[in-house]
Amino acid sequence: MRIEDLIVMSNLTDKIDKFFRITERNSTIQQEIRGGIITFLAMAYILIVNPNILSSAAAGYSWEALFTATALAAIIASILMGVYSRFPVALAPGMGVNAFLAYTICLGMGFSFPQGLMVVFISGILFLILTVTGLRVKILDSIPGSMKLAISAGIGFFIAVVGLYNGGIITHGNGSALTLGNIADPGVLLSIFCVLVTVALWFKGWWGAVIVGMVLTWALGLIMGAMDVTSVLVLDGIYLIPQWTSDVMSSPDFSLVFALFTDFEMFESSMFVSFIAAIVSLFVVDMFDTAGTLIGVGTEAGMIDKDGHVIDGEKALACDAVGTIAGALVGTSTTTSFIESTTGIAAGARTGLMSVVVGLMFVVALFFSPFFGTFTSACTVGALVLVGILMIKSVKKIEWDDPVIAGMAFVTIFLMGLCGSITDGIAFGIFFYVLGMAITGRVKEITPMIWGLTVVFLVYFFVNGIVIPNGWI
Repeated sequence: MRIEDLIVMSNLTDKIDKFFRITERNSTIQQEIRGGIITFLAMAYILIVNPNILSSAAAGYSWEALFTATALAAIIASILMGVYSRFPVALAPGMGVNAFLAYTICLGMGFSFPQGLMVVFISGILFLILTVTGLRVKILDSIPGSMKLAISAGIGFFIAVVGLYNGGIITHGNGSALTLGNIADPGVLLSIFCVLVTVALWFKGWWGAVIVGMVLTWALGLIMGAMDVTSVLVLDGIYLIPQWTSDVMSSPDFSLVFALFTDFEMFESSMFVSFIAAIVSLFVVDMFDTAGTLIGVGTEAGMIDKDGHVIDGEKALACDAVGTIAGALVGTSTTTSFIESTTGIAAGARTGLMSVVVGLMFVVALFFSPFFGTFTSACTVGALVLVGILMIKSVKKIEWDDPVIAGMAFVTIFLMGLCGSITDGIAFGIFFYVLGMAITGRVKEITPMIWGLTVVFLVYFFVNGIVIPNGWI
């Protein structure tokens, strides 16, 4: 290589470092790239799971179109997050909200898929308005410090439970909420192998514990598949044991792009209240899932300032809102910040360059849907368990001597994990906090925003827990 080329490369590296503040945040370009690849692998399951869930409601649209929409949403939102906010979090269509769109809004309320996408689009507009007016940041700032720590720990518990469940290691109990899965099943054994390898390498201090655990599990799974070893466990239509396919590449199907406009047909006037309720529900879920995720990621990345605020949180929230709008435009459910970003942070990433790398990886995935479909949840369970271990450490900083704070933290952490919902955990944590403060005569310590959130959550649970299930709208 010529000296001139080396000089140009050095200048480019310096510009990248300065733009993303890599050195300032005690990271390196190598760590950011490594973290981006690991984060992508940890969240690549969404490329398969999201189309599978939405396909039940997206009549007339191919699975490939849903896959393309999922990848496009992740590309746009992740790169925007990295370049604009420079925050180390990747985005993609979120779990939970995709099921809400498919099963509640479309199949339950009777809206067509394009109409459902319009609900997502409008909720994204509301997110953006709330963000540019500064209200979303005020919501984040109004959360007490110990509650933020509890949210971080709860997300760790939540994601570990999700990983263990999707890997078949735990399952619904008979007489108990959860119980140990069928550990004699080959697919479950493969999941256990992934956890053991990942954690063992982490014990040894290997930075590549997550990615090595994934790749080794994937390779072993392919061998098992080639030997006709089968698993009886199927989750969301996906087998735990990877199956190789000779067709590793495919052309993107863009038929869902702008379908919310081109294929939209006005619904009956009697469905208007349901339409508004659906928008409000998505609005609440995404707002608090995102808030919880940013707090968790910010805590792990050391991006919480001395006042307990998420550094660059306002820009990150704006990117999340725009991501939801963009996701609806390309044809998928609410796009949101992914807590799996903590796997990249655990590998040393600290800046938005990690998010850009994730976006670029999704660009590649756009043309390799059959290949990425071979990475099953058994290959990612180790990463999610490791994230849970790393995030649960934040509990040590919670004010456990204060009974109200201790109760709030317990409720937040355990309901978040056991209910499988970041939003539910935050909501009931706030309920417990307000109740405890009122009983102990400390009402003045409750901020107006916390009171407001209490009302919002009460309305949210009333609509989703009583009104919609009973067919009142």
